[in-house]
Amino acid sequence: MYEIKKVDNPKYQSMSEIASDYWDNWLVLSNAPENAPGGIVRYYCYSREDELTDIIMEMDKDFDTYGDCMITFVGPNRGWVGGIGL
Repeated sequence: MYEIKKVDNPKYQSMSEIASDYWDNWLVLSNAPENAPGGIVRYYCYSREDELTDIIMEMDKDFDTYGDCMITFVGPNRGWVGGIGL
């Protein structure tokens, strides 16, 4: 299990800035409508931990603050690990 890290000073970033800062991690993004050019990274983790879903479910309850939220991966394809494609 990998540590989920909370972003201390979250700010809106373009997808290229997000990729540069958080490459090879799973992210919880807020304020990121579908096909948006960016968003606000709230949490990140090297692995797709189940707790990321718990976090986003809580954020979804407060649309006025977080807007559209998503869990996404930025980085290279890590291939197959233990029979599960990442």
